[in-house]
Amino acid sequence: MATAVAMRIDPRLRKRRIAVRRAEGRRRLRVLGVIVLVAGVGVACWAATQSRLLDLDHVEIAGVEPAQAALIEAAMDLEYGTPLVDLDESAIELLLTDLAWVESATVTREWPGTITVGVVERVAVALMPRGDGSHVLVDADGVAIAVTPGATPPSVLPIVAVRPEGSLGDTQDHAAPALAVVASMPDDLASWVEAIEIDESGLRPSVVLDLVGSATAVLGPAEDLDDKLDAVRAVLSGVELECLATIDARVPDHPTVTRDPICEATLGAVDEPNS
Repeated sequence: MATAVAMRIDPRLRKRRIAVRRAEGRRRLRVLGVIVLVAGVGVACWAATQSRLLDLDHVEIAGVEPAQAALIEAAMDLEYGTPLVDLDESAIELLLTDLAWVESATVTREWPGTITVGVVERVAVALMPRGDGSHVLVDADGVAIAVTPGATPPSVLPIVAVRPEGSLGDTQDHAAPALAVVASMPDDLASWVEAIEIDESGLRPSVVLDLVGSATAVLGPAEDLDDKLDAVRAVLSGVELECLATIDARVPDHPTVTRDPICEATLGAVDEPNS
């Protein structure tokens, strides 16, 4: 029959085991405490962002006049009192650039309760007639910005005599050759130009300037424009303008001039009695 033998544990070993277990318990308590603390801080931070202390109280708009600022704020459709952290800056910027006259927008949250909006407006460089007396304003990229309410006073902006297409915000790609001329036009020549047309009858679009009076200047394709416009300026400043019909500057080094034969005949008939 087996006999049970009682094993005695060295008191020092027992104390060591107890100390180890107590240390493990304290370590678990510390870890648990840290978890609870972090969770508490997270909840507190979330609660703070949802409180009235950090909600939307002000919208500041820079870069536009008060009337445009009102349109910007209406387009954003923000609800005051919304937690600032819930507002998507990128989404608001995309929403604003949907406005035809807005080139770019920058939206920034400023704690504790302000949204700051910086707006860059598109700048009109030309008018495109709609056929009803009104015009579409376009910028240098050809984007249709706005519609004039009625007949536009002359000489405010160059007139690109091409019918606009699509809606506001659309790019008028078909007007690109004429807009390239607008971008290159010297100020002293601009005063001679009543409208810029595009002749589509050839293999490539040809730009034609309608000059003051009844004369025209043919530039051909929208290339080498600086040289072609300089050629037109040289002709206008160096030839007799009476009865001038056409300046052909398609070859800018050798521009040619044609005159209106009816005008010349009329002038000749007037001059004969005096001879």
